[in-house]
Amino acid sequence: MSRSILFVAYFYPPCTDAGAHRPAAMVKYLRRLGHRVTVLTTSAYGRLPDDEGGVARTADLQLLRARLRGKERVQAMYEADTYSGRPHPLSRVLVPEPLVLAWVPFALPRALRLHRAQRFDAVITTSPPESAHLIGRALARRGAAWIADVRDAWTFEPLRPAFPTGAQRRLDARLERRLLGAADVVTCVSRPAADDLRSRVGANVELVPNGWDPELAPPPDKGEVARLLDPERVSLVYTGRFGSYGRDPRPLIDALRQLTASEPELAARLELVLAGPYTEAELELVHTEVAPARISVLGSLPRPRALALQRAADALLLLASPRRSQLANLKLFEYLAAARPILALAGGTEAGRIVAEAGAGEVVRSDDVTAIAEALRRLVAGETEAPDPERLREYTYPSLAERMGDAVERAIAARGPRATYP
Repeated sequence: MSRSILFVAYFYPPCTDAGAHRPAAMVKYLRRLGHRVTVLTTSAYGRLPDDEGGVARTADLQLLRARLRGKERVQAMYEADTYSGRPHPLSRVLVPEPLVLAWVPFALPRALRLHRAQRFDAVITTSPPESAHLIGRALARRGAAWIADVRDAWTFEPLRPAFPTGAQRRLDARLERRLLGAADVVTCVSRPAADDLRSRVGANVELVPNGWDPELAPPPDKGEVARLLDPERVSLVYTGRFGSYGRDPRPLIDALRQLTASEPELAARLELVLAGPYTEAELELVHTEVAPARISVLGSLPRPRALALQRAADALLLLASPRRSQLANLKLFEYLAAARPILALAGGTEAGRIVAEAGAGEVVRSDDVTAIAEALRRLVAGETEAPDPERLREYTYPSLAERMGDAVERAIAARGPRATYP
C-alpha cells in the first residue's frame, strides 16, 4: 500500500557527512516502493536542483553563523583534512543538543504546515539530532503514525559528553523516555541499542540496520587511486575519522611497532593507508616511526575516491571501541560492499558481530596489542578471507527500505485510524 510519509532528517544531501547517507537511501528506495515521501531538512548545507520534487528546506541558525564567517553554507566534516573533535560550546548548555534552538524552531512550524496541507499517514524522524523527535511527537498528536529512527543511541553509550549538571542530565533522560517511549515504532540500527530501549524505556523497537546503496558503487578506477598504494606492500586501508566515537588507535600503532620488532621482514611488506580528517593529536600519533612497516597519510578524499580506494586495497581496517558496543556505522557497510578482507579491531561490538557473521574477515578487540599484531601477521601472510557477497544482501538499502516500510505499516496499525495522543 502506498503511504504519504514525512521524513525528517537534519543531515541530508548535499550534506556529505555520514549521517546523511541513511536518510538519502531510505527516501530513494521508499519512493521506489511506491510511497509518497516528503523530506524536511535544513538549508544549512545548501540545496539541490531537484528539491522541488519533494524536499522542504528550512532556515537554520547554523547557516547564519556560517555566513557571518564569510561562508555560503555549513562545511561538512569530510571537506577538510583536520577537525577539532571539540563539541560546540552550546552542547554543554542546551538539552538535548544545540539544534533544539538552531533548527527545530524553524522546522517544527514547517512540518505542521506541511501536515495540514498533505495529512501524512506517517512521519519518520531520524536522529541525531535528538531534537528532531520533537517534530515527530507534534505530528503524532495530530494524527500521523510516528516512527523514531535512532542511528546513534541517545543516552546509551552516548557520543556526546555528559552534561555538566545533574538537572540537565535528568532532563535529557526524561526527554528520551517521553519521546522514544511515545513513538509508535522505534527503529534502531544495532541490537545493543534496540535491546536497551526495549528494557529501559519500554519502546516498541524494530531492528533496521544501516546498509549500503548498491547504486553508489564508484566508477571503475582508471589507476589514479591505485597509484596511491604501494604495489610492493600489502595495503591495509582505513577511510574516515580515525580516533573519534571512542576509538583509540594507539593499540594499533603499538601492534605495528611490535610486529616490526619481532618480524621486520614481514613488517616491511605492510602499509597502513589512512584517508580522512584528523585531529592534531591523531596526526602526531600516525607519524610515529614504525619502519620497516609504513603509515601513509592521504588526508580527506572525495567520497567517490575513498570508495575506489577501498576497492583497490588488499584489505580494509575497521576500528571500534568495546565501550561503544552499538557501533555499526556506514563505513562498515561500505567495506562489506567493497568485497575486500576486513581486519576488524572491533571485538565486543555490533560491527564485530556483523563482520564475523558475514565471514568478512578477522575480528579482534581494539585494545589487545598482541592479538592485533598477530592479526596483522596473518593479514600479510594472506590468511584473511574476503566476504561472500551472497551473505550481504540483507545489508543493502533496497532490502532495508522494505523493512522500514513494514515499520511504517506496524506504526499505522498500532495507533488505529487517525488516533491522537492525549
